[in-house]
Amino acid sequence: MINFKRFGIFSGVFVCATFVFHGFAEAQKYKTLADTADLNKEYGEVSLDISKLNTKLITEKNKTAEFQSKSSSTAKDAVSTGQDSKAQASIAADGNTTETKKAVNDAKKADKQANNAKNAISDENNNSKKIDKLNAEIAKKQQKLDELEIQRAAIMMQLKPVSTIGADSTAVPR
Repeated sequence: MINFKRFGIFSGVFVCATFVFHGFAEAQKYKTLADTADLNKEYGEVSLDISKLNTKLITEKNKTAEFQSKSSSTAKDAVSTGQDSKAQASIAADGNTTETKKAVNDAKKADKQANNAKNAISDENNNSKKIDKLNAEIAKKQQKLDELEIQRAAIMMQLKPVSTIGADSTAVPR
């Protein structure tokens, strides 16, 4: 008598294994010499994409230095302007209206510079996220390039005549 439970498990495992093996077998897109032109075209496109992404990455890294410089300088400016505003406010306590107006203007200026520093830090954080994203894209494209290189090598191995495969041995001629 057939045990249907075991048969069901066996057939399920067999079907899954078949799909997995078929996926590995079909993973190589370019297999023959006739596919070389298409492989070379895709290889060139992926290489160009990597070059463009590297250019963007360099640009974003340069922006990071600018943002760091801007955030530190605006933070220093905000502190010094805030101190000037505090000094003006203490002078304005005597009741002089021009000094009071100047203290208010200095306080507004310090607030604006503090906001600029905050924005520069935010820009720097956003830029670092862009850099991380570009690095991930470059890694993905590089992996695709490596896969294409493997496929190219597999096609080239088909071209080698059988007699030259053994010619690479380390035997010393007499």
